[in-house]
Amino acid sequence: MRSDSKKVTFTQAARRAQIVTAAIEVIAEIGWAQTSIRKIADRVGVAMSAVLYHFGNKDNLVDAIIEEMYRSALAAVAPAIQAENTSAGKLAAYIRANIAYFDSHRTQLAALAQLGAGYQPTDGRRFDELGMTEELREELAILDPNSILVAGQQDHEFGDFAVGSMSMALRGAVNAVVEKILREPDFDAHAYGEDLVDICSRVVAVQR
Repeated sequence: MRSDSKKVTFTQAARRAQIVTAAIEVIAEIGWAQTSIRKIADRVGVAMSAVLYHFGNKDNLVDAIIEEMYRSALAAVAPAIQAENTSAGKLAAYIRANIAYFDSHRTQLAALAQLGAGYQPTDGRRFDELGMTEELREELAILDPNSILVAGQQDHEFGDFAVGSMSMALRGAVNAVVEKILREPDFDAHAYGEDLVDICSRVVAVQR
């Protein structure tokens, strides 16, 4: 991203957002290998120089794309979790909100899959480091189910189970819906989410 210290104006921020949206659409449609600054600029209706002015190069643009995906997920999922007062409610909200987000952001998922398969950062970073800052990392902590599970056990709302393993299994089960959504356009993600809420509720429940 641009490293200068000048304050970004509303107009500049809007243009950056427009370019990021266009880039996501182009990558999802034609794949990362076929995506170019020119094609993204054409989608927006601006000159290539406008894209380069805002991002400098494709690496910076990819950082902005992935950061936008993180932030849009936060905006969708975090309020749903925070609105609940019990650990059981937060766990169900975590599952439902994540799956609803995936289901309603299929273009973003397709773009992310293309980037994951074909993009290699020139600076050697891992894929999970892209678009990430310490501030964003702290904000994303709410999307980790581990804290929900720990709190549920501390409050005796949940039973005895291995939190680390349950957290890993839960993330895997939630993220598994991504491949189904991308491969099967008619896949009922909502029904899957409800099934997963029921299954996980049974697993974490206190055994009577």
